[in-house]
Amino acid sequence: MKKLLACFAVIVFAASAARAQLTADFINVGQGDSIYLTLPNGHNVLIDGGPSGKPVYDFLKARGVTTIDHVVLTHPHSDHFMGLKTVFRYFQVKNFYDTRVENTDADGDNTVRQMAAQMPGCKTHHPETGSNLNWDSRVTVKVLNTCTEAQSTGKSEEINNCSIVLRFYYNGHGILMTSDIEAPIENAMTKIFKSGLQSTYLKVSHHGSKTSSAPKFLERVQPRVAVISVGRDNDYGHPHQEAIQRLMEAGAQVFTTLDGDQSLVIPAPKRGVELMVNGELSLSPVLVPQQEFRMEDHPYDPADAAAMQQLREASAQ
Repeated sequence: MKKLLACFAVIVFAASAARAQLTADFINVGQGDSIYLTLPNGHNVLIDGGPSGKPVYDFLKARGVTTIDHVVLTHPHSDHFMGLKTVFRYFQVKNFYDTRVENTDADGDNTVRQMAAQMPGCKTHHPETGSNLNWDSRVTVKVLNTCTEAQSTGKSEEINNCSIVLRFYYNGHGILMTSDIEAPIENAMTKIFKSGLQSTYLKVSHHGSKTSSAPKFLERVQPRVAVISVGRDNDYGHPHQEAIQRLMEAGAQVFTTLDGDQSLVIPAPKRGVELMVNGELSLSPVLVPQQEFRMEDHPYDPADAAAMQQLREASAQ
């Protein structure tokens, strides 16, 4: 009887420890983004749905998921919202988070929004820059960028720079989800949030585009691990070698979704368990001098002014 109780206690402890960790899975959806997180309190989060429904549907079904507590549409580009149609069709969503920019060149972004509005029990939220999302009392989830003023545009850069950026902070480590923001917004964030950007894990901006991952930004983030969500033989040439080089020179180990899902684990406090990447220990890379980043190669776009002004206003509050 004592042995049985001891075995039961071990099982309960193991299950409790597993629940107390924060996990992030970067789903291989091809050229797009979809990230699934499980919080220490057991709630789950889906950030974007990729360019089609099948990869995210298969991933969620394999995990036995039927309900998603928090679904985030970072911005209305098809490689981020198309898969969410399937999510709303086959899964119960409790909360939907959205930026207020409308893509005038897209048809499906408002379809996703309508599906969220029509789903019984689902609430739509438009978080503000600088706010915290109360998803788990032990995890700080901070909104570092979004566009809360309603606007319509077909300009890709404007839509990218309205992306919802989230930083998850747990047990002394951060996971920074940057969606598709580009260098001007990255650099604006360094002035506003400063050391508040520091994160062990970085979801690399804009699929590893050369217009993102600016050195000043990486210097603030100090990532040990960088994950690029990208599709093989894509039309954009992502990830660009310039971005990969800057990430490596900033001291990050670089992983991509080209050959499958990528997974990260932040363990519960005082468990004595190391950070895990794809089931293996996360190593500490050696920092090396950064490559010079010339802003003239990435000129300021006046379209970024609204998002940058919003960041400034948030910092003043």
